[in-house]
Amino acid sequence: MKVEILMIGKIGEKPYQKLINQYLERCSRRLPVEIVHCRSEDEMLRRLTGRDCVIALDEHVRCSDSDGFCKWLEGKINAGINRIVFCLGAAAGLDKRVKDAAHEFMSLSPLTLNHQLALLVLSEQLYRAVSIMSGDPYHKA
Repeated sequence: MKVEILMIGKIGEKPYQKLINQYLERCSRRLPVEIVHCRSEDEMLRRLTGRDCVIALDEHVRCSDSDGFCKWLEGKINAGINRIVFCLGAAAGLDKRVKDAAHEFMSLSPLTLNHQLALLVLSEQLYRAVSIMSGDPYHKA
């Protein structure tokens, strides 16, 4: 399985970029993750055609805990899904057309997060889920 994270814009602050890169590098040994920076919602939409599982990140839906996220991801892997695409919007959120193209919606937190922080949280949770599945001691719940 491969994970793509489509996001509007770039990561402007180096501390975020450094942490995100660390989590995704750790994750890449077991689950390849690629961040794709889109200039617009139109570009994001063009990249969604034919994707296996499109997840729209939206703070207005119920969020899961880390174990629930891990079980969800493991279920996708066991179902034979080849690619999961997370869509992360800009400050105004995701365009309605992107939401309409999504197969599922997911919240990372009941709080509203800026897109850099949301990307960091998603990156860490992907690594945490991979760690839980592998029995690594990273997750201490």
